[in-house]
Parts: sequence; structure tokens; C-alpha cells
Amino acid sequence: MLIRSSILLMCLTASVWAENGPGVQAVVRACGHPAAPPMSWDHEGQLIGVCVEAARRAFSAVGLTLKVEPPIPWARCQLMVENGEVDVNLCAFANDKRREYAVMVEPPIGHNEAVLIVRRDSSLVYKSWADLKGLRIGMGRGVSFGSDFDNYLAQHARLDIALSEARNLQKLTLGRLDAVITARLAGQQLIRSMGCEGQLRLLPAQVTEGRLLMQMSKHSKHLAVLPQLTAFLKRPAQVEWLQAQHIRFDATYAQLHPAAQTRVCEP
Repeated sequence: MLIRSSILLMCLTASVWAENGPGVQAVVRACGHPAAPPMSWDHEGQLIGVCVEAARRAFSAVGLTLKVEPPIPWARCQLMVENGEVDVNLCAFANDKRREYAVMVEPPIGHNEAVLIVRRDSSLVYKSWADLKGLRIGMGRGVSFGSDFDNYLAQHARLDIALSEARNLQKLTLGRLDAVITARLAGQQLIRSMGCEGQLRLLPAQVTEGRLLMQMSKHSKHLAVLPQLTAFLKRPAQVEWLQAQHIRFDATYAQLHPAAQTRVCEP
């Protein structure tokens, strides 16, 4: 098996060399979520995070160079993948819409646990999706937590879609929303960095959970590398490396974004 994988990798590298010339690697273009720490976020006009480093490392292993686009709105990133303007969505939930235009790369880069953020004085108790019926729920534009849950919210809740998670939290503090749904780690970091810990809290119960997968556009000319990417991501050493990156970038985001001295969350 190891010999076979090595031969496949050698053949792939040879084909890339033949197409691009000696010493030149083919370029894979990618985009990602601009505000989903520790997985990816905008740092001084560049995307950084677990998903960025994992994709760069994986594509390098199969002889390709990853070029990450400057941070753009999340919905725009997905449209670019759908249209083939970029090759890869760095990592995201798989849903029915995304499966139509992209191939999901196994195994996942991480897992996304969705939770509710509420005001400190909220009486909301969450036990099941039924508890969300009729509530004013804030969510980021282009965000998905899986087709089943997305459809449930669309049918039973009053969704308020904002351009950013920060804007959702501002609405929540003003009483214009009952709750905001977001990833647990990203929500914790955002509350802390905005200086909102005295006014907002995360409910402990998990709303839904899903795998974050690298997603390659079906228009990409690099689809042939998918088996090699999967083989690389499954290596025990890569799995261990990936776990370390989650810890590293969680700490990095906290260091780069100390609690803000802001009036956003003042009573």
C-alpha cells in the first residue's frame, strides 16, 4: 500500500512538472471564512487559522502551491467556489447546496459545535430544536449548520441574517434578537474580544454538530489529486499535527484580540 501511494504521488508530481515546467508548481486558489477562529479569520488582510495551514500543508504534500485569496464575505467565497473562480473552500459544513458544486475532501479538518448566545438575563432554556420555534435568531450571512437544521430554522424561527457575527451580537445586546447561533469556539472568542462577557453568555447545550471539510469546486482542474489529499490527511502524523494546530490557533487568536475596551456591550 505504501509503495502504491508513493508511485501515485510520483506520477502526480511528474504530471504537474510536465504541465508547468521545471521548478514550477501548479497553483490552487482557495478562500475561507473571514471570522471563524480558530479555523480561519482575517488578520491584517490575510486569512490565517487551522484550515489555512492544514490546506497549505496538504496541497504542498501532493506537489501543489496553495494561494489563499484575501478575506472576502463568506457568502462571496462560496459563490466563487460554485462558479469555479477559486478551486477550494478551505473548510465548511457539508450541506445539500455545497455538494451540488463541490467535492467534499475526507477526512474533516475539524468539527463545528453550534451553540446559542443569549443575554445574561435571558430565561431561554434550550433542550431541542423545538425550543427555537418563533424565536428571533441571528445568524451570519452564508453560514450553514447542515441542511436539516438550516431548513428547520427557515421554517420555524424568525431568522435575522447579518453580514458579521459582531453585528449579530450588537443586535442581541439591544434586545432585537432572542439568540444568536454560532460555533462554540468562535462565539467564546468573539464575546471576549468584544468585551461582552458581562452581558452575554453561551448556553451549554449543543444545538447541532458537524464536520468541517475542505471542499473542492467541481470546476477545478485539480480534482485528480483528491485521493492523494485524502491519503495524506489520514496519516497518523498529520492527525496529531492537526490537533496541535487547534490549540495553537485558539491561543493565537486570544493573544491577537485582547478584550476590547468598548461600549458595544455596556448596559
